[in-house]
Amino acid sequence: MIITGETRIDQMPIKYNLTKYDMLSTRIKKAAAAKKSTPQLAREDQGVMLKAIIIASFASGHSWQTYRALTSKEPVAFSNSEIRKEFAEAVTSKWRLINPFDIVEVSTTNISDSAFSQWLFFNVDKSYHDEYKKAWKELQRDFDEDCDSVEKKQY
Repeated sequence: MIITGETRIDQMPIKYNLTKYDMLSTRIKKAAAAKKSTPQLAREDQGVMLKAIIIASFASGHSWQTYRALTSKEPVAFSNSEIRKEFAEAVTSKWRLINPFDIVEVSTTNISDSAFSQWLFFNVDKSYHDEYKKAWKELQRDFDEDCDSVEKKQY
């Protein structure tokens, strides 16, 4: 209820259905805020950051050349300097700017395991390959779920 002057206005609460994309986007925003305040992230936040870096690297709004290479029917060199530059930007800053639309785009883009492996080989330092593979598998598992626990919950 809102009271303005002498008048009372009753308002209905705004309903909003949270999706798994909204929830991941919120976790990314929280990890970005934590990264800003402390140099060392908690293990869970590091995993969220890696997922966000992958999404920023693959979403067309952040990394057009990489998106084109991943979705092209023709063979494209993932060793391209533009793709490397896009990945570097995703690592330094673009991962903080992920929104639910970027997440939906990446989740609905058909990215083959071989394309991911090529991107990983040419762009990510070898010492981080296992971490990125794990984050990619978790993202795929998240994307493949029909409904998350919030959507299943009955009120």
